[in-house]
Amino acid sequence: MSWVARKANIQGDIWPGLPKRFQTFLFFKIRKPDEFKTRLKSFVEAGGITTAQDACEMKNKILEAKTQARKQGVPAKIQPLPGVNIAFASTGLAALGKFTFNEATVKRDRDLSKIFKKNQLRGGLFSKGMYDDLVGEGWDEPVELRKEFKPTEAGKRLIDGVLMVTASREEDLKYRVHRVKEHFTKELGELDSGDADIVRISNDPVLEFPLISQGRTRPEKGKEHFGYEDGISQPVIEGLDEVTPKGKEPKAVKSGLIFARHEGDDMNQPEWAEDGSFLVIRELQQLVPEFEKWLEDNKHNAPFTANSDNPKEKLAAYLMGRWRNGTPVDESPHDDKDPSLFQSNNFDFRPTNKHDRCPFAAHIRKMRPRGDLEDDHAVIIRRGISYGGEVTPEEKAAQKSDDENARGLMFVCYQSDIRNGFNFLTTRWASNHHFPDRKSNFVGEHGPGIDAIVGQRLAHHPPRSIGLPDGKEPTEARMGLDRWVIPRGGEYFFAPSIKAMKEYLTGPPDYPPAVANR
Repeated sequence: MSWVARKANIQGDIWPGLPKRFQTFLFFKIRKPDEFKTRLKSFVEAGGITTAQDACEMKNKILEAKTQARKQGVPAKIQPLPGVNIAFASTGLAALGKFTFNEATVKRDRDLSKIFKKNQLRGGLFSKGMYDDLVGEGWDEPVELRKEFKPTEAGKRLIDGVLMVTASREEDLKYRVHRVKEHFTKELGELDSGDADIVRISNDPVLEFPLISQGRTRPEKGKEHFGYEDGISQPVIEGLDEVTPKGKEPKAVKSGLIFARHEGDDMNQPEWAEDGSFLVIRELQQLVPEFEKWLEDNKHNAPFTANSDNPKEKLAAYLMGRWRNGTPVDESPHDDKDPSLFQSNNFDFRPTNKHDRCPFAAHIRKMRPRGDLEDDHAVIIRRGISYGGEVTPEEKAAQKSDDENARGLMFVCYQSDIRNGFNFLTTRWASNHHFPDRKSNFVGEHGPGIDAIVGQRLAHHPPRSIGLPDGKEPTEARMGLDRWVIPRGGEYFFAPSIKAMKEYLTGPPDYPPAVANR
């Protein structure tokens, strides 16, 4: 299949990403599968899902508007360009009769077993869902998770899928959310009322929304709540991205690390899954005042800040691996003044037996080890967006977050294999004190340390700490870390192709309801 054809078949948030200043996540539960299929099919056939081809055209319009504004010496007008994508949890596919949790029963039936082998989406973690995966692994603390992301007492998961609506203007977002709800709910409010928030749901709905989450870019566009430039160093995909990595930049990766059934995908997914991608959504609350207080309290405790003009910012940079404006510490370990380095990717952490320019356990080194490994094998595309308001004067004064004014990141990423993507990065790299591997000779027996930003430890785990460069070989400096990111839960989804939603997913069920569902 040509890339032109693929762009019309894949959902646009996977690649190249939907333009977004505002985003609504409509997490849904399917109540009437047959009617939902009918509505989904008509929605897709009417062009309701924004494709990669659509998203490319959107980005071209934005670029054209910026170019014209620059020529005229005026600010560029914000383009509306709303978008909609959809993805399904394993329970959602089961509700449509396209997935079964009762594998033992199915495999005993000759006909159902053939269907299972041909059509069942592979991926044990996708089947389990995020709660069973990460609580079972011992990384997530159940009491900290949103109730909507936790199973009921009967063991039922509450979320079957998610509709993601994006826009660059808030009024456009509200209108598009209204229209999406209008299409997928049974009874509607008065459409000419002018109030985009009015959509009455019947007592017998096609689907329900147990959770609706809102995201929006911060006033400092491009920066997350800790103040770091976000979204840098996305993987370059062969055949799609029209750029060629240069110098020490990471090599382009096979599209099969993101898309099902593409070159590089070893999951052997069914034919209908082609051009789809596994989606992870995870709410990460950020304790911004506490983070800033810790930096202030510890800025003189790090050996490398002694002669710095701004020790607090240098400590923040070494924890992340980039200064807050995006400058890599590997390229500029002492300051962030060179504009040409603000979003640079031209570095590889070599020599890898030293970490004087970038700590082994810095966030970006944990998440993309570059020279520490021979190649990228755990690859994700990130599409997250911040949520919540700015830190208030009262929070700054108290140096403590207000639970009523929570803020953070709606972390969103795509990959062809959750186990080898998000799960691997989170559990085997970020939360592992001894990754990158084989560094004990250079940083001591306790290892590089935990990822200071997203690494997770529970109460019964060893304390959070990070090894830091101090000019010695091996280095001896180690700093204890507080916890500034609180996972509030999330879910694993599959974002199917346009073709799959027009045909297979909206077709007759593969399994009878008693066999499909738990």
